[in-house]
This record gives sequence, structure tokens and C-alpha cells, in this order.
Amino acid sequence: MMAALVGLFLLYKMPMWRDDARFDDFRGRVLAHPLPPETHRQKDGVATFGKISGGNGDYCEYRVRLELRTGLPLKELYAYYDKAAIAGVTDDEAGEAQVSLHVSEDTGDSRTVTVEFGDISYSDWDLRCT
Repeated sequence: MMAALVGLFLLYKMPMWRDDARFDDFRGRVLAHPLPPETHRQKDGVATFGKISGGNGDYCEYRVRLELRTGLPLKELYAYYDKAAIAGVTDDEAGEAQVSLHVSEDTGDSRTVTVEFGDISYSDWDLRCT
């Protein structure tokens, strides 16, 4: 009886542990990527994980959002992040994370920019993503 309960627990938790490890690795790659010149972080990065918003199917969505202050022209900033090439969450797809930039505030000599890195993966049995 006890072995059956342990087996059910492992069946329930193993996909979560796998997806948590993917999330931690992805977040680590994003935070390890060097910032562009004349740029610094405003706040700690915000990382989210869970069911893909607005979608259907069993997919997990991974997002890491950085709020930056930069003196770079927007064209250079966009070019820098177009070349970022940060690996996505799974090795089997060998894909790169999607990057989006949102300009929040421009003071003339610098601006606040939110950079968001995102990826999705198929989730088999992780109930947080179904």
C-alpha cells in the first residue's frame, strides 16, 4: 500500500520537478546574458511560469522580464537583443527564446525599457500547465 502511494506521489511530482528545473535553467541563462553597454537593471527580474495564457493544450509558458535603464538609441538596443540567441527551455527543439522590448519612459538622456524573454514547452502531466 505504501509503495503504491509513493509511486503515485512520484508520478504526480516528477513532471513538476522537471519543469521547475527547466524554468530555473532558463532564468539562469537570461540573467547570465550580459547587458548592453550604457545599460543597467532597474529592479530584480520577474520570472513567471504556468499555463500558457489564452492558449489551449498542455503547454507551459516560461517568461523572464527585466526592467532596464539605458542610454543606447533604440535601434542599437533592438539590434543587441535580436542577436541575444538565448536557448529556450528544452534541448530537443534547439530553439531560442522569444525576445520582446517595451519602451516605458524616455527622459532624453536615458529611457526605461522592459525586455521580456519567453518560451513554451509541451507539458505531459504537469498539472500546473493543463
